Amino acid sequence: MKRIIHVLGSKKFNYLELSEQIDLKTGGLNVSSHLDDSSFKIEDYEEGVILSSYCLDRNIDAMFDLWEDVLLHFKDQFNQHDRLKTLIKGQAAAYANSVHESGHTFAVVYSASQYGPVDQLTENLSGLTQVNRMQAIARQENFDDITQKLGQIADYVLTKNSLRCAFNGESNGLTNGMKRLEIFLDRLPGSAKNKLQSIRHENAQLYLKNDFQIGRNKLPSKTHFEMPFDVFYSGQCFQSVPYSHEDYSGLLILSKLMFNKFLLREIREIGGAYGGGAYLRGNLFSFFSYRDPHSVETLERFNQCIDYFANGNFTDKDVDEAKLATFQKLDKPKSPGSQGMTQFLHGINDDMRQTNRNRIFACQKRNLIDVTQKYLLKKPYAATILGPDSPKLAVGGQFRQVKNAQMPSIGE
Repeated sequence: MKRIIHVLGSKKFNYLELSEQIDLKTGGLNVSSHLDDSSFKIEDYEEGVILSSYCLDRNIDAMFDLWEDVLLHFKDQFNQHDRLKTLIKGQAAAYANSVHESGHTFAVVYSASQYGPVDQLTENLSGLTQVNRMQAIARQENFDDITQKLGQIADYVLTKNSLRCAFNGESNGLTNGMKRLEIFLDRLPGSAKNKLQSIRHENAQLYLKNDFQIGRNKLPSKTHFEMPFDVFYSGQCFQSVPYSHEDYSGLLILSKLMFNKFLLREIREIGGAYGGGAYLRGNLFSFFSYRDPHSVETLERFNQCIDYFANGNFTDKDVDEAKLATFQKLDKPKSPGSQGMTQFLHGINDDMRQTNRNRIFACQKRNLIDVTQKYLLKKPYAATILGPDSPKLAVGGQFRQVKNAQMPSIGE
């Protein structure tokens, strides 16, 4: 739904006229999915749909008029069968192309899905499962079942029952904007029990138990998706900690240090991959390689990297440089429209951010050795490789092989 809600047209405009009005009056009407891990507790999450847009103060009324026209009459546009078919096929092609362009991301997401229902849901919404689902839908001739499901989703989502709003602007614009926002909310179906809705993380063990496996899979888990590529894309994940945990800052610095001190040299310069690295996201610590001529060897280099840092083969100067790289990302300038959005979307307030900064400042070499040994060294992991058939991946039956015949052809 997120891909078509604002491109089918509206009650007042066909899709071409609507696109023109959006360009004239706003910086875009954007719809995206939202799936956020709790900053406090593993397996707590929030799921939703994000509607976002921006405009000049003088166009506030026009922007909300467009949103109302689109949202309140969304289901009325389902009779545009040819347009819907074109959009679905285009989206399926875009998903397929994204595997070629960002295979390492899909490898990491699939590896992460071995850790529990929230990560399984992420893979279901934005991983290979979604790519293959879109391929299957695009092959259909009749979309009646799809439009019925879209209508059911719209009835559930496009209401003010659990709506949260963030509004950024200058003082004059905020006054007028808040008044217009109230009118917009009044016109949406549903009822808002509390106008001051805050972020609500729910326990995945309870809410996802009927749809996904509860608890993580048996680790280590290794999967090879055979795909018609000339190179490999790799992703390997370890369980880590949520944002508020005292060890989070150390793992964040460690990811930068591993790239600067080991992975850049071993994966790219020596190994010949286009790229590789490590990062901390959600509750997982992940390694990846991109357009890599090697497969199993790269996973071995990931483990060598862990041994390297567990043994303290780096200096205090290396730690300081990794801290600077970490702060460079944390302190990069934010656009006015993104002010406050970290708290709105993820529940991370200024006090939490400052606590994390203080921990980064205080982190020393010994702390990085400790978190490496605690969370990565000889710890269970999940690894995924996307790429061509290779005898190395069949040795010893370590990898679960997913052949082309077992999944729809990517890009077909």
